[in-house]
Amino acid sequence: MLKLLTVNYLRLWHRVWLHSVAINFMKTIILCITGIFTMTVSQAAGTKTADHTAFRSGGGFVMSVSLANFKGVITNNLQADLSWTTMMESGVAYFEIQRSGDGMNFQDIDSIKSKMTISTNVYQLQYSYTDAHPLAGTSFYRIKVIGKNGYTNQSPVVQISNNADEGIRIYPTLIQNNMVFVETNKNLRTVSLEFFDLSGKKISETNWESLDGRQNIQISKSGILPTGTYIARLTANGQDIKTQLVIVQSH
Repeated sequence: MLKLLTVNYLRLWHRVWLHSVAINFMKTIILCITGIFTMTVSQAAGTKTADHTAFRSGGGFVMSVSLANFKGVITNNLQADLSWTTMMESGVAYFEIQRSGDGMNFQDIDSIKSKMTISTNVYQLQYSYTDAHPLAGTSFYRIKVIGKNGYTNQSPVVQISNNADEGIRIYPTLIQNNMVFVETNKNLRTVSLEFFDLSGKKISETNWESLDGRQNIQISKSGILPTGTYIARLTANGQDIKTQLVIVQSH
């Protein structure tokens, strides 16, 4: 009788042991599968391409935008016009416009709010921005996308050459009759032509709301100008366009 009870107890213990081993094995398999799935989701949480950003949080998209056709041009009135397009925009708070003189160190110069609202049902949105005072020479621009939940992404960089004085002349440089000409092939806005002596004293100033073609100007409004060297400075939209030395010879 004791032998039979012992055999039955051993059989029962063996079954329990096998059942425990099977449960632990299944737990290990489940943990492995869960870890692989978690890693895959984590890797897919932030998807970036050259012009697309998509972020997930808690299983739902919080910011999605495809930014394309980002470009910039210098207009005739020496302003930098930027434009870009977004597609499938969602969760974007605003766009920061950033500018650099060397292509590496960028600074925020302005921001534009997203046009997407709850009632907006548009696949594609158009944006534009005008930099009224671009840097002289070469400027670099990029757009920083700011999401409502703090996520960010950046556009590709565009390069704009602003050769402000190209096609603009102040002549002659040797003056005998107090008269000079300013000539431009651009349509300049809010223009000022100033003359200074070498000490920095302003001799005269002539202003135009718009300047295109050729204009003649008296250096001295009084008509009396001593022999010597003077500085001519042309500005448009508050930006220095051209600075040039002119020499007044004896009458």
